[in-house]
Amino acid sequence: MSTAVKLSKLLITEYRGKLFAISYDRDRANEIEYIENNSLLGSIHIGRVKKISKNINAAFVEIEYNRERQIVYFDMEDFKYLIFADEKEHPVLHEGDDIVIRISKLPIKNKLAGATADISDVSGEVLDNIKARKNYIKSPCMLYAGENDYIEIIKDRLKYAAFDIVTDIKEIYDGTVSFLSQNYSEAVDRVRFYDDTMITLNKLYSVDTLFESAVNKKVWLNGGGYLFIESTEALTVIDVNTGKNVQKKDASAIKLNTNLEAIKESARQIRLRNISGIIIIDLINTTDKSQIDLIYHTMKDYLKEDRLNAIAIDITKLCLFEITRRKRKPSLLEVMKKQGYYSVKHK
Repeated sequence: MSTAVKLSKLLITEYRGKLFAISYDRDRANEIEYIENNSLLGSIHIGRVKKISKNINAAFVEIEYNRERQIVYFDMEDFKYLIFADEKEHPVLHEGDDIVIRISKLPIKNKLAGATADISDVSGEVLDNIKARKNYIKSPCMLYAGENDYIEIIKDRLKYAAFDIVTDIKEIYDGTVSFLSQNYSEAVDRVRFYDDTMITLNKLYSVDTLFESAVNKKVWLNGGGYLFIESTEALTVIDVNTGKNVQKKDASAIKLNTNLEAIKESARQIRLRNISGIIIIDLINTTDKSQIDLIYHTMKDYLKEDRLNAIAIDITKLCLFEITRRKRKPSLLEVMKKQGYYSVKHK
């Protein structure tokens, strides 16, 4: 993750019955993250190992959340961090073992929630309580529910920058001030409760327009070109088109300008829509190696502004730019479709 994340303001508000955190760099929205009412993310459990798959070096662990049992995916790379409920020596993990894990990724599409054994950043008091309780509780059981999701979002962003927080929800304002007072006292003065009766926060920040554009498949570029964004189960494809870009320049210059505009806007759209997994940008075709190198290294710089681990892999001979981005929460499109808000438009 990068320390170059740009953020000037965090807006926390409700849109069509669901809470969202919207990150702004100056006056432009760069990221939308939905807020779980009762988030599984960050919760800590005693889970029981149900199955071990040595070929993928992973274990499938049963936990209980909201009185329902579910299976989560545990990467065995985290074995060194494992805390066993019985406090005995365990040189290897076996089916039936009870272990302490924290949910690090929410279930996305057809993938299970992901879990880690690393709870080293949990506060000392909470950690002591977890270790004391684990010997007396039957698995599967939740040991710690974690912070409210909006607090986790604020904490995560405070790792990278100072910023203003604006909300029109009194409960969130009070909770934010309380949290910051105890942990980041210097940031308390940057929290504002918006209660103007003349114009709503959503109107002031054009939230309706922002969400409409953030799920639209077509995104216009300043130079007249456009992106067409299509997500499938396996990957997301961003198709770059010259569109109305018919400036009186040679073809090579138009291709380069459109591609450079496209990757800058693609990096923003990936964050704005929370697109993750495999991403393919179908660039305007060029055989100029110097242009390809410029596009590749420029995109690497843009991806440094992403809080999640986004990696520029390669540009193929067919000018397909492959990128991967860590999965943490469902994409904005998945959230909106699940809520049945509206179908995606083609413009």
